[in-house]
Amino acid sequence: MGDNYQLFRRTTPDWVRLAVASVCALAMMAVNGPPLVRQSLSYLFVTPVQRTVYLARTWVADKVVHSYHIATLARQNQDLVAQNQAYAIRLQALSKDETENKALRAQLGLKDTAPYPIISAQALYQVTDPYMRKLVLNAGSHEGVQLGQPVVAVDGLVGQITDVQADHSEVTLITDTKVNVPVMVQRNPSVRGFISGDKSEGFLELRIFNQENTDLLKDDVLVTSGLDGLYPANIAVAKVAEIAPASADGRSAITIVPMMHLMTVRYVGILQIANLAEMKLRSDTQTDLARDNPVPATLGARTREQYTKN
Repeated sequence: MGDNYQLFRRTTPDWVRLAVASVCALAMMAVNGPPLVRQSLSYLFVTPVQRTVYLARTWVADKVVHSYHIATLARQNQDLVAQNQAYAIRLQALSKDETENKALRAQLGLKDTAPYPIISAQALYQVTDPYMRKLVLNAGSHEGVQLGQPVVAVDGLVGQITDVQADHSEVTLITDTKVNVPVMVQRNPSVRGFISGDKSEGFLELRIFNQENTDLLKDDVLVTSGLDGLYPANIAVAKVAEIAPASADGRSAITIVPMMHLMTVRYVGILQIANLAEMKLRSDTQTDLARDNPVPATLGARTREQYTKN
């Protein structure tokens, strides 16, 4: 060795030399000392290391388990969302089936109570012509459908068959301006007139025969009078939705609406009327007379005092 070699060089910091010496001393004490000393030193130095390693292992394990649980929950959440969507679709289908079941039961009740044989039919779609208010039915001449037959639903009159093919037919709704139906007030059958389609979608026009008898009230129901022989009597057609206050000249405008939303009707019944050709001729004759002698859809004979009294 050289003459300048030293165990502790001057460049080594004092605290490093102290630490090295302390570690060496403690190591020799642990090796050569009694068991109690070795245990104390082990507790002093080994236990913190063990605790640190244990805490690190626990932290890593918790992170791994936490990540696994998050992934599991996300997967389960996706499964639940898919199941929920499937159940929602099934519930919607069941609700639709229940609605159709109720409609079919009501249609069956209509067939049981109708005074004439009924051909059951289902509305397929609306006629696209904007100037016509018609529905296409899935029953045609093969099922016995004929021109001019009345079409009814559970809530009342729908319209009249105006075109028949082998496997389908068309019904012109009572809201069409070309249709005229003789009606009377259910509450007071002496008040009679004609119902026809209004230019405004979803409304009807009422022509009263006798302007001296205009006993109409809000919510009055208008039913078929049966005078034309085509439409059986007492089928609900429309109702009085509103009667406007009388104007200065004593006239009161009335609002007439169908008993149902005709464009959304699903199930209908076609009445098989006897002597249909003769009845249709009578109906067309009365319709022509009604067009030649139009009466405004207002309560012209009702004075302000009469309106206030009612």
